[in-house]
Amino acid sequence: MGDATMLRCLTVGMGGVSRVMHSHLKAKPWFQCVGVVDVSDAGLAAGRQVAGLPDTALFKDLGRALAELKPDAVLINTPSELHFAQAKQCLEAGCHPLVAKPVTNDFGQAVELIELAAAKGVKLCVAQQIRYNRHYAAVADYVKSGALGSVEAAWFMNSKPRPNVGNLGKMLQPTLYENACHHFDTFLSVFAGHDPEWVSCDGFVPSWSKYAGPCMVNALVRFSGNLHLSYHGGFSSQAPMYEFRLDGSRGSLKCRGLHMSNDTMDYEVATALGQFAAQRIDEQTPPRDPWAVFLDVWHDYLSGGGEPPFSGRQNLKVFAMVTAAIESVTTGKPVEVAGNPKYAVAFERSRS
Repeated sequence: MGDATMLRCLTVGMGGVSRVMHSHLKAKPWFQCVGVVDVSDAGLAAGRQVAGLPDTALFKDLGRALAELKPDAVLINTPSELHFAQAKQCLEAGCHPLVAKPVTNDFGQAVELIELAAAKGVKLCVAQQIRYNRHYAAVADYVKSGALGSVEAAWFMNSKPRPNVGNLGKMLQPTLYENACHHFDTFLSVFAGHDPEWVSCDGFVPSWSKYAGPCMVNALVRFSGNLHLSYHGGFSSQAPMYEFRLDGSRGSLKCRGLHMSNDTMDYEVATALGQFAAQRIDEQTPPRDPWAVFLDVWHDYLSGGGEPPFSGRQNLKVFAMVTAAIESVTTGKPVEVAGNPKYAVAFERSRS
């Protein structure tokens, strides 16, 4: 990358996520969109409108766009089955890919991309911005403060009606790939220092759902430090549902709201063996848009700053949890995560 203050970016896939990202990126003094790649005419038209690009900067072929534009970084917001091939092309061209979650649909492929990025001296990142929500930052700070003591039990429920299935309709694991990956990342943020030891997961499709694969998931996750979490997530509830409860040696915290992406939360706190009472735990946490924070951290990393939790290497922990949960759904048995040789590369620094 040339000037660290300016980032010449190519966008691949001009759907809803790219448009949201561009709405924030256009306010960043370091951002310049140099081109858009999309297989559809509608996507290219959106690129022309949203990014203000001439027709010469619109492409249907990624390889041609990389060769002609030579961007510093590439935003990849396409269906997950395309991520591996597209990210690999970008890495081989010497670009920094920012890939929508999940980084690929295969753990081995994710490791291959991380190794290729290291060999090429570029930085692969995964667009997991939810941990930067005010809500999760506030909960993480509250846990870190010690107010709950040693947190050893947690319950998390977050599902919503999503009858417009879109490109998730035929996906084999829509919830685990598209929803739980955000949830799992926030758990690693809130429960910093606790590694997932094993997961037992069941996925199902309600009779009223239009999804082909398990769009509703229930799981048990055991983390190091005697922390046990009961998890529910999905896309086919009949009404929005969000609740996150944590029990520690000194008391309990209860959070209720509409969805993980909505920061309008109600909080209640109880001391050990006491009764719950309303308490604002987020008053010291300024309101923020998670994308705005995420993108600044990403730019700082590309400019020589510290490695963020969403780097390809760091994100392997999340992807190991997702992959192990999928294996558990398939086999009907608990699956080891942190101690599993299959996922050892994701936890190497945790053990060092």
